[in-house]
Amino acid sequence: MSIYNRFFMLLGLFLAFNLNAFCQDDDVEEDVNEKIAEQLRQKYDDVEHFNDVFFVKQNGVWEFSDDKGNILTNMRIENIDNSYYMAELMIKGKKYTVYDGFADGKVLVDRYSHYAYMDKNGNLITPFIYDSEGEKTDEDGNEIAAIINNSDRIIEIAGEVNQGNYKSVKQLVKDVSPELAGKMTGEVADSLLVLMCKTFNNSPKSIDIKKAEELFEGAFEPCTLIGCDAVLDYYENNGLDKDQRLMYIQRLADEYKNPHARVLLGNFMSEGKICPKDIQQAIDYYKLAISSGESDYLQTAQEKLGGLWKQYGSQYDNKLGKLCAENEKVELNDDIIILTNGAQKQVLDSLYQEMLPKGNYDIQGYHDGYFVIGDELSGWQLVKKGGIPVMNGRYEYITMINDGEDFQVVASNDERYGIFDNEGNPITQMIFDDYTPGFWGNPSLELDGDTYTIYSLFKDGIMVVEKDEKYGCINTKGKEVIPFIYDDLTLTPNGKLIVQTDEKYGVIDKDGKELLPCKYDSIEFDEEEGKFRLTTTELIDL
Repeated sequence: MSIYNRFFMLLGLFLAFNLNAFCQDDDVEEDVNEKIAEQLRQKYDDVEHFNDVFFVKQNGVWEFSDDKGNILTNMRIENIDNSYYMAELMIKGKKYTVYDGFADGKVLVDRYSHYAYMDKNGNLITPFIYDSEGEKTDEDGNEIAAIINNSDRIIEIAGEVNQGNYKSVKQLVKDVSPELAGKMTGEVADSLLVLMCKTFNNSPKSIDIKKAEELFEGAFEPCTLIGCDAVLDYYENNGLDKDQRLMYIQRLADEYKNPHARVLLGNFMSEGKICPKDIQQAIDYYKLAISSGESDYLQTAQEKLGGLWKQYGSQYDNKLGKLCAENEKVELNDDIIILTNGAQKQVLDSLYQEMLPKGNYDIQGYHDGYFVIGDELSGWQLVKKGGIPVMNGRYEYITMINDGEDFQVVASNDERYGIFDNEGNPITQMIFDDYTPGFWGNPSLELDGDTYTIYSLFKDGIMVVEKDEKYGCINTKGKEVIPFIYDDLTLTPNGKLIVQTDEKYGVIDKDGKELLPCKYDSIEFDEEEGKFRLTTTELIDL
């Protein structure tokens, strides 16, 4: 899809009633699987359901099984850690992650975000040169093997160092390049960062410090917030060498936007013990930590910011600090400030002007001066600045879906869903059976047993949706007006649609009439010219 459609996002902050039907279907399926599992437990020592198959345990080992109890593999899985959508398997002392069941004599396994196929006996039958969809990549198999082998090694040595054994670190630093460290997964990079931190402080003479610092630097690229926090905690507990290590704290705060690092820098600058005392910079870092929305750091930063207000008053530009000192909770969310005292909330803009007055309400969504407020007992309503209602009455559920600029509203009553424009006018009647927010992808609508994944707002009476892995359009009555025959489909600002089939592109109008056949290598809509640009760079006015 185009950038225009791919930036489609959901601003609802949590679910209300709309998932009831979905959850009921899920519960029914779970009940069926549990009954099958109970039957299988009469034959096996233990049973766990996983996607379309089951794990069964007998004589201390696990295997894949179908719902009839037929063993599908001979992997001799030593242990499993089964979660909602993935399972970690320990086979021959190595950990693999699987996301789908065993089928067609093989299973796709993941090690450190690289994929390979494994046969029914637990043997790898391909190198780790596949992506998560099972498609071959053009990555160097030898380099991937080096990444995986050294990742195992880092995890193992990290365990040894935890026991006080630093003997293997010297050779690790010698063998692993900073470039290779930069290609490791977050989990391994996290372990490497902590490993280097401990080594710097406990065994510096046994390693090449310059090479170790280069390795440490390389691991910063793939590290996660977990790794950042682990390193920061270690620094905090063991002191800081401000000449060599303060730059890492600043980098985590500025480049990686780590809230823990931001709080630390705020502390350093407000106390003046490690950095020169700079109250205004401390205020700025605390503000950034609050804007992260992460509750632990938000609360700490709020307390620190309120303390600076009490200590220095209005000497610095610290209006937010005053609010922190006066309110139980202060949240920075995009360009709004949410104040909470008990059950009461108030919303200000970034200039500290009131957007919503004080009141007992929850905020379920916000976009461009519009809010979804209310509660589950009395219902939800769409309001704009000043708390002025936009839609008549309250609804069981309201959320806003937007394409980055414009937005539309999905609302439900009596478990029926409809779509409204941003002024509260109905675009559709309450015709949809269900609506699923797009927390892990695009949102979707359900109608008469069909599920439509949304890829555009309604425009000129049509909406781009996907069904059964093909793209088409529905109208405001829920009728399919563009057939679901395309591999990709993009609604352009002039109301035409760029379509793709068999890796070739064409253009149709909103009635499905072909304007350009699917024979071009690429087609883009030039918004400035208002015309379509083909591979040949020729402009055509349609």
